[in-house]
Amino acid sequence: MDITTLLAENIVQGFIIGLLVGFVVRVASKAVRNLLILQFIGLKYLESRNFIIIDWHRLSNGLIGQQELAIGKAQEMIDTVVEMGIFGVALAAGFLLVQRIGK
Repeated sequence: MDITTLLAENIVQGFIIGLLVGFVVRVASKAVRNLLILQFIGLKYLESRNFIIIDWHRLSNGLIGQQELAIGKAQEMIDTVVEMGIFGVALAAGFLLVQRIGK
């Protein structure tokens, strides 16, 4: 196998996988968003009827200061895609294409 065939194969595989991942992320994010909205509405309803008591101020207690962790994980993911080379570029292109088409 020569290098051009190998590069073309990696580009096609990366693009197809990127398209699939983009589609799955798009569908899953909508489903999770809708589920969270329904749960929030349900909790607010139960709280208004005095079935449960929720301390809303304490819910964010553990999330403050976690920005550095999220930024570090995002940087690791970008580094991994960059290290994958042409496959990573094709994967990112397929993912971005699905995100662009879905708007």
